[in-house]
Amino acid sequence: MILRLYILLPVLAFALFLYGAIVNIGYIEENRCRMTYMFEHPQYTRLPVQGNERFPKYGLYAYSEGYITQRVQQRVFTGAPVLFVPGSGGSYKQVRSLASVALRKGIDNNWQSHLDYFSVDLNEELSGVYGGYLQDQTEFLELCIQEIARLYGSRGRSIRMFIVGHSVGGKLAQAVVAQTGTRGNIGRYVAGIVTLSAPVDKPVALLDHYHQSFYDRIEQTWRTNRSVVGKLKSFRSKLSLDGILFVTIGGGIRDIIVHDGLTSSRYADLHAMTHNIPNVWLSVDHLCAMWCLQFVLVMNRFLFSMVVPHGRNNFGFVEEKQTQLDKAIRFLSQPFAGSLDDDDADEGGHVAVEKGKELLLVQHNPEQEDWIEDLRRSFTERHRAGMDRTRIQMIRLVPDKVAYRFLRVEVINSEQSNWLSGCAAVEIYGNSRMCQKATSLANYTLPVPSSKFDRFGAIIDMHELKRNNPTWTHVLVKIPRTNKPVQFSVDIFNPDERMIHLTMPYWFDYRAHTILQDASPDDSFYRINIRGMTHTYQTIALDLTAVSCGGVKGTVVVKVRVPWANGYDRYAFHEELNQTTVYIYPPIEKPPGGDGTEEEVPIQLDVHLTPGCKYRIRYAQSLRVSIARIVQQHLVLIPAHCIALLLLAFKDQLSQTAHNDPAFVVGKLQSSLTKPGPLVMLLATSSLIAKFLTLFKSIPPVELLATPLVVSILIHLASLGLLVIATLGLWGAIAFCANFAHKIILRLIALPIPVMSSTFLSCIHKFPLAIAVLLIAIALTACGGVSLLCAAAVYFVLLSKAYEDYLENFVFHTARKIANRLFGARERSERDGKRGRHRRRPANETGDELMVINFHLPLFFLVIMLGLLNVPSVITWAKNYHYANTLQPDPSLVPALIVLVCLAVLWQLNTPRNVYGYELLAALLVIVAFVSVLYCQVHVYRLNYSIGLVFLAITVHQIIAPKRRDMEMVDVAEEKEPDGIVEQAVQESEDDKKAN
Repeated sequence: MILRLYILLPVLAFALFLYGAIVNIGYIEENRCRMTYMFEHPQYTRLPVQGNERFPKYGLYAYSEGYITQRVQQRVFTGAPVLFVPGSGGSYKQVRSLASVALRKGIDNNWQSHLDYFSVDLNEELSGVYGGYLQDQTEFLELCIQEIARLYGSRGRSIRMFIVGHSVGGKLAQAVVAQTGTRGNIGRYVAGIVTLSAPVDKPVALLDHYHQSFYDRIEQTWRTNRSVVGKLKSFRSKLSLDGILFVTIGGGIRDIIVHDGLTSSRYADLHAMTHNIPNVWLSVDHLCAMWCLQFVLVMNRFLFSMVVPHGRNNFGFVEEKQTQLDKAIRFLSQPFAGSLDDDDADEGGHVAVEKGKELLLVQHNPEQEDWIEDLRRSFTERHRAGMDRTRIQMIRLVPDKVAYRFLRVEVINSEQSNWLSGCAAVEIYGNSRMCQKATSLANYTLPVPSSKFDRFGAIIDMHELKRNNPTWTHVLVKIPRTNKPVQFSVDIFNPDERMIHLTMPYWFDYRAHTILQDASPDDSFYRINIRGMTHTYQTIALDLTAVSCGGVKGTVVVKVRVPWANGYDRYAFHEELNQTTVYIYPPIEKPPGGDGTEEEVPIQLDVHLTPGCKYRIRYAQSLRVSIARIVQQHLVLIPAHCIALLLLAFKDQLSQTAHNDPAFVVGKLQSSLTKPGPLVMLLATSSLIAKFLTLFKSIPPVELLATPLVVSILIHLASLGLLVIATLGLWGAIAFCANFAHKIILRLIALPIPVMSSTFLSCIHKFPLAIAVLLIAIALTACGGVSLLCAAAVYFVLLSKAYEDYLENFVFHTARKIANRLFGARERSERDGKRGRHRRRPANETGDELMVINFHLPLFFLVIMLGLLNVPSVITWAKNYHYANTLQPDPSLVPALIVLVCLAVLWQLNTPRNVYGYELLAALLVIVAFVSVLYCQVHVYRLNYSIGLVFLAITVHQIIAPKRRDMEMVDVAEEKEPDGIVEQAVQESEDDKKAN
């Protein structure tokens, strides 16, 4: 029963991984982006680039529409240049949405300021999974920047451009300014870099060493020539890359390719997420960032805000970096975040009227305004037909009462930026107190997410405000006259009454808990503090249900602030819904604390409710989103664990025979996989070995991953479940589909070219050495990954043929035993006995072929995994076949040659041989298994060499190991072994025919 439960756990874990993948694809958050449409047909004009003969498959294009195309074809560019760099597999045409909106804006303002968009064609190469072309792309991007500079320089202009890079294109933009060569410093042409959903400091997966060297080279250059944000340098002079504005933008939870933790950089001047950018407020998927109208509009507003005149009818970007950064903060970030904590007053800019700073005064005209003071603590007023006079809502500062400490105020459709101010209302006009001038509190205000209205809110500590301004008596809310529907709400409260503290449930606790049964309709704000949420997979589903709304449609806004993740604040808003679910999770792992004496800073949720609605708030741990985030962030770790578990199972197969036994026996793969020993050993000792190896400086550092134990166990179980299911599927394919697949492969090989067909078929008949040589030739002339996939197909044919021979021998021997029992055929038995003297007779007559299959099955799995790891190289080779027949450079070539040479030997020999030394081979498999877990989880490409080492060790062992002496064998003459695993079965079949 325990063994069955152990087999069930890996299958269940693998099913959870599949479920998490499905959730990631389309069931986490709906896509609420609006499409970006063109008014005219887009035109892409290719521009000649000096030095393009080195890169004939790349190109540079300028975007235009309609009559503007003629100016572009004449090389007339007068706007500020923006260069778009597509990502992995991206097209230069993806610039269309950004460029079209910018073009319309330039036409609308009569070309008073405009942008010129350029785009780079990188042949849609998959540079995210194949790094061999990254350096070529960087060098061509450098040529494009120089060509754009020449286009503007021909008109006597010195220009600096902005580079917008999507996905890997953002990393290319970071790499090009770090180029050091004879062409000079390319950074002098670059004013700023904006990366969109780009893996900046860490790649998504290291599938080849070219990615590793590319990232290491950029990191070394930027570390030398760029200041890390937040750290002071010991010298005053600026570094060479400090003058470039560097902004990183992430897509959020909908981006399943580059998760949010990879989109920030230690060198970035500003990091923002699309779900926190004002007027966007949405999470976007990896490609949606290119066409999401809400984001495209904000991005162009940010770029246009930096455009300044450069001579007559010419424009460029402002040169001063501080001005650029101020614009970035204004359009891409939240300039102020309110706080309910006293300790955050100075850090958050809570004091609006500090001494020595220039104050912005708001002028009032009492004859055109209605000054109204309301003594209610919480109320909401709606004016659906607008207001015919300006209204000044007066909120009294009461310094001594705790119930009057905090003020939350919100206005909808207020057409004035300085709508919140404070003053000493000591003047009298009519029957109302008023003040002619008030000090603006605009730094308290923030836009509140809304897709229909202009909505702003503010949270003020009125006691703190009174202490810093003793003469003030009121906070003023100014609502100018308008014909639009207007609404404003005031909520004065004691913060202790609106503060809710939660603790993250244990990983196995998924019960729903009610934290607020019936909130008062006047309560519009709550703060929820969540402690114990430190890992990225931990997720809480916060359910907010509107019990009654009194005729108004509910809108819920939740702001999530993770204190250790700057730039990752998140807004989630839902409009006109009675029930809302918001998923709370930390985007990055919490860094380890010091001595543990500091108090834990919780994750803060600011919940903004609709005034007039009565809400119920519940929460529970979300298994669905937790599994989805584990799959998103840790899927790349699966190959290393699969190979480690497979090697440990193979070690168990080779350890079935005692040292003194005369005959070597191979165990079954499925039996070895279902034993709990390898899994427990890998889990229990890998972390201990990692800590032990860190003590030795001479040993390369291991990959210390901040992976929680629960996630590690799930990854191990899911990997084991994948292997168990794959083993059962492969046995089913061998047992039921071998003959069918064999015929299909022969038909595919039977090409219409007679010479090629006859040659290939003759090679197949001379198995296995000839086909192995042919595969090596394919690796040298085409791509190593192609030869590995072909080797996997050939290996399947070999195993299926061996299984057919096993079935034939099994049926033959069974029929012979039945005949002997029925008819007593003694003479046939004597002939069989004489024939048995000339070949080794195992204890089980039909066990030889089955042992061959058991030995080669894990090797076949290793070949499949090696082929799958190099699929990116195969795709790259296929996409660029019309440019070159051979993939250069080819990261799969060396592992492919090692494995194919070893397979040529293993297929030719009668493996597994009855030799000594399998104990040493099993020990080596254990070492390689642990090396795969310690060094190959992140650096996935190292698994190629781990597998190559295994094949090399097995091949050398089969060649040089001494033979065992079988006491049951009668050595009348030196036995000639069959040539391979196919000829062995054929030889036995011929002997049986002769005997009969």
